[in-house]
Formats: sequence, C-alpha cells, structure tokens
Amino acid sequence: MVFKKLKNRTKVILIAQSVGMLMGTSTHLLWVFKNGFLSDNYNAPIFSKIFWDSLIILDPIAVILLFFKPKLGLYLTAIIISFDIIHNNIFYIEELYLNPPELGIWIKKYWMILGQIIFGGFVVLTYTENLKEIKSKTN
Repeated sequence: MVFKKLKNRTKVILIAQSVGMLMGTSTHLLWVFKNGFLSDNYNAPIFSKIFWDSLIILDPIAVILLFFKPKLGLYLTAIIISFDIIHNNIFYIEELYLNPPELGIWIKKYWMILGQIIFGGFVVLTYTENLKEIKSKTN
C-alpha cells in the first residue's frame, strides 16, 4: 500500500484533504436528505443540481483513492475542488462580487464558499510536493 510508504507530512496532508472532502460530502448529503435529490429548492439549472448532488458520490471516491491510490486521489481531489470553486463562483457571481453585501454579512452568508476557496488553496499549495512524493513511492 503506497500510503504507508509516504512521509508523515504527506500522510497528514492527504488526511486533511480527506476530511475536507468528507465535509463537502456531508453538506451535500444533508441537503439531499432535507430537500431531495435534484431538488427544485436549489433554484438552479439542472446542470448545477446534477453537479452538486453528484458530489455525494465523487467526494467519497476521492477520499478512498487518497488512501488506496493516492496519485489518482490527488488528481480527483484537485479536479473536484477546482470545478466546485469555479462553478459556485460563476453561479453566485452577482451576489459574491458584483453586488456584494458588507464584508461581515458576506462572510456569514457565504462562509461555505469561502471555506471551499481556502481548502482549494490548500490543495493547490500542497499538490506539487505531494504528487512528487507519491510518484517517488510508486515508480
């Protein structure tokens, strides 16, 4: 198992990424339990509904891969969080940036998007070093 061979620093980072992905899973799962799959309560186009609800499956797959196939897990985690940030920022662009409330209200209302951006930054900042370490243990 490649994960066992990794440096402790890399293991900690992958575990932290797993926690972040599971937090995302829980928010989407709670939404579906409360509102239903592809709910009209999203008040969003069908593509957005499908994307958000698909994260219930994709996020845990990334978590599993981070432990059992870390290279694939790292790729999938980076792809998911990148698309999630891009999608959500485009979907909420007017509320987030074009006509935002005062900063305190903005943070209170959009703390999850802010959290995604911070988590995405963490994934990006650790990506190259993690990938290098994982490749060194798999080649």
